[in-house]
Amino acid sequence: MKKTILVIDACVRQEESRTRKLLTTALDTMKVQHPDWKFEVLDLNKMDLKYWTTDTLKARDELLMKRDYTAPVFQYGNQFREADGIVVAAPFWDLSIPAVLKVYIENISADGITFKCDESGMHGICKGQWMLFLTTRGGIWADSHMELGSRYMEALCQFLGIDQYNCVYADGIDVQELDGEKILEAAIEETAHISRMLN
Repeated sequence: MKKTILVIDACVRQEESRTRKLLTTALDTMKVQHPDWKFEVLDLNKMDLKYWTTDTLKARDELLMKRDYTAPVFQYGNQFREADGIVVAAPFWDLSIPAVLKVYIENISADGITFKCDESGMHGICKGQWMLFLTTRGGIWADSHMELGSRYMEALCQFLGIDQYNCVYADGIDVQELDGEKILEAAIEETAHISRMLN
C-alpha cells in the first residue's frame, strides 16, 4: 500500500546539524525498505512560518467558526492530518524543541483540522500511525524530568491521535569525557534499525 510520510526538518544548524545525520539515515533506510512510499519534506528553517498574533488568531478563529477548513492558513494542518507516518528531526533546544518547530505545531493545531472537541472532550483526528522523533542532546538528559523535548512530542502524538511514538536520541555528545562521535554513530545505527521496522 502506498503511504505518504511527512518529514519535518527542524535542524537549525542545517548542513552542520548532527541531528540531520539521523534524519538522512532514516530517510535513506525507509526509501530502500519502502520504494513505493511518498515523502513530503518540510524544511522549517526555509519556510515563512508565523506565530499567532491577536489579529491573525482572530482571523483563523473566524474561519474555524465558518468551518472553512480548506483556507490556506490550514494547509499545513491538513497535510499533517492526512500523512500516514511522521518523521521529525529537531535538536534538544533550551530544555525542549527549537522555536521554529513550536511555531509549526501551533500552525497545525486547530479544532476540526488535527483534533476535534465534543461533549466527551478532545480527540485527535490525524491518520498517522506513527511518529519517529530524532534528536541530539549536548548534555545527558535522557532520564531527567527537565527533558521536555521528547516528552512534549510524545504528548503531542497522544493529543493528535497518533498511536505509536518512537524516539531516537544521541545523548551527551558534547560532554568532554564521553566519545561524542561514538554516541552519534550508535544513534545512527538505532535510527536505521527502527526505520526498517516502521510500516
